[in-house]
Amino acid sequence: MTWFQKCNPFVSLIYFIAVTTLAAVYNNPYHTAVTLICTVIMFIMCGGKRKTALGFFVIFILTFIVNPIISKKGATPLLFIGNDPITLEAIVYGLNSASLIAAILFLFRCFTEMTDSEKLMYLLSPFSATAALTVSAVLRFTPLYVRQAEQIAEQQTALGAQGGKSIPEKIKHGGRVFSALSTWALENGIVTADSMACRGYGTGRRSFYTAYGFKKSDGLFLTFELILIVSTVVPSLFSSCTFGYYPGIVIPELNALFLLSASSYALLVLLPLIFEITDRIKWKYLLQKI
Repeated sequence: MTWFQKCNPFVSLIYFIAVTTLAAVYNNPYHTAVTLICTVIMFIMCGGKRKTALGFFVIFILTFIVNPIISKKGATPLLFIGNDPITLEAIVYGLNSASLIAAILFLFRCFTEMTDSEKLMYLLSPFSATAALTVSAVLRFTPLYVRQAEQIAEQQTALGAQGGKSIPEKIKHGGRVFSALSTWALENGIVTADSMACRGYGTGRRSFYTAYGFKKSDGLFLTFELILIVSTVVPSLFSSCTFGYYPGIVIPELNALFLLSASSYALLVLLPLIFEITDRIKWKYLLQKI
């Protein structure tokens, strides 16, 4: 998703917020299925790892299995486990909920792949510079502390102070690692604070290393984005898009307004993929002309 990574951060943020909000509000199998399929494709195009996808799949399976077992609602029992019914409505609701959770997880994973700490600072600084700095520091120091803890544990092992196999010895070894890590973290925090003070942090408006301009493609994407959001929301105000689960399954009426809203949402979710594919085709065309 090279095109989406290069677009203005505010434009991509509006997309992620709109898709997540609309998918959760409608809670409709159609919207959920479209979101899940498109986010999986985006995840693959972003170079997502199989281990991450496997973790999301496990969450999907657990959510799908647990809901019919816990929920006893529904007017259509399919089978009984003892005296507890497993209803069709609970299965459909569990499948939709599991798919929605998986879709949102894939969507947030794509967001983290496309957004670095500099973009987060750019997005949050106009609202709260402190919040932007906090988020950026957490993203920076959390993996740094994990690596440092591993290095300290390896050094302790090399010195022969790795501890035994008993629980008290493991706790003692962990305490030594935590003590060394805390001392290192405090010293590193002081150095970081002094470095920021020397560079004039807080004395004026923050500048950015990367200039995120607003290109014509960003304006085009934003225009289509807003049009599709309006085309999704407005028709649903005049025609019900609600999919009922309990006590019985109620499918919304397939009229022109519902079809307009559903098709607009599908195009909204597909919009980054359309721009990405178009950009790749254009790039290959230009390479052939060289």
